[in-house]
Amino acid sequence: MAVHIGIIGVGIIGEPFVRGLAGGPEDIDVHLSPRNAERSARLAAEFANVTVEESNQDVVDKSDWVVLALLPEAAEAIVRDLTFRPDQRIITFISTATLAQVRDWTGVESVTKMVPLPYVAYRVGPIATYPLTPEVEEVFGRLGTLAATEDEDGLNAMSTITSMQSAFFATIGEVAVWGGRNGLSPESSQRFTLDFLEALIHKARTLTPDELADHWREMTPGGLNHTAITLLQNRGSLHAWQDAMDAVKRRRQVQTSGNA
Repeated sequence: MAVHIGIIGVGIIGEPFVRGLAGGPEDIDVHLSPRNAERSARLAAEFANVTVEESNQDVVDKSDWVVLALLPEAAEAIVRDLTFRPDQRIITFISTATLAQVRDWTGVESVTKMVPLPYVAYRVGPIATYPLTPEVEEVFGRLGTLAATEDEDGLNAMSTITSMQSAFFATIGEVAVWGGRNGLSPESSQRFTLDFLEALIHKARTLTPDELADHWREMTPGGLNHTAITLLQNRGSLHAWQDAMDAVKRRRQVQTSGNA
């Protein structure tokens, strides 16, 4: 029997989430809201198990699971305007809304919060999830690794870590561009940089948390790594990563308190 999943809000995160669902096993039917009509129509044309409904309420009415992939500033008004069944299950991506708030807006008790990223389209990588129930794992575990947390604070910490993806790509881009300007073709520089970083991540997975925190200190004094890390330290680039996450955390707290 097919599982019916409705998606309200087909935006930057909603689209890859739909791709991950629709491109997997064929026991899922996906119902899309008409919001962002161009994206929804493109997905429906690409996947036989995706349908664009006439309204958000139609999505709710035809779904066992309802995914709220809405922007925080518009979410409450949109959700409160809908009528949900008490036996439905809800997945929320709304970063600033607590589980208690979503339960209040919908009247549904079974609510799970997720933090998917664009790689969910390829069904790889971690997805911060709270609470992680057997039912959630059965339906959405196919999208990647559902990373459980003990409470909403843990989920918020994972969400804050994911805010570093733009900084990560900017860093890789800077290194790869430098290589392309210093004797490598752009393609060779990109390939070498990515393979090099992949090897470093493989090494990092073998370390304990304490070892990982200090592994960067293993270098030859006065050597190449020492030269690079000294410049970055002198410019405050290392501590800036934690400063950036603190800034994201503070912003999340302000947004959440504004929704309380």
